[in-house]
Amino acid sequence: MNIAEVIRRAKRPERTVDLCLALDLVVEWEKLDRQRAVTPSDSLAGSDGTIEQRMEQLRAEMLESTIEVRLRALSRLAYDELTGAHPARRDEAGDVLPADVAGFNTATFRPALVRACWVGPTLEPDVLTLLLDEQLTSRQFEELYGTALLVNRGKVDIPFSLAASTTPRTSGGE
Repeated sequence: MNIAEVIRRAKRPERTVDLCLALDLVVEWEKLDRQRAVTPSDSLAGSDGTIEQRMEQLRAEMLESTIEVRLRALSRLAYDELTGAHPARRDEAGDVLPADVAGFNTATFRPALVRACWVGPTLEPDVLTLLLDEQLTSRQFEELYGTALLVNRGKVDIPFSLAASTTPRTSGGE
């Protein structure tokens, strides 16, 4: 194997995050789930059918409103440049603020990292701003940021499969 060729073919890590953008439906689904737990199934029929049918409808609607976001690691140099563009904030005494002990301004770096790592879906800049700044919950944004941080700073290993490792291997003629 030619190591130079392996290096030239190298790809930076990627991860995906599923974001449901119809979170209002979750409340209705959870209400029906609680109702289902305390009500006999034969008395749950209504205009929409059974509770289970309505829950499945809600689930389908939530899936239709879910987008898969793909994030890709930056090169080491681009990541270093991005952290350098967001220096840690300091208090009046010159000490780094507790929120910025990682060495960068978390308030400005987090959204910049998510944007820099965003591969897809392709969105117009104003739509991406609307999504990141207005439509996502804090938890959803933190999941995006955590994933962007993971692809850039996390350890990358060859995946291990216990099932695959316990499967007997056979050789050609034996």
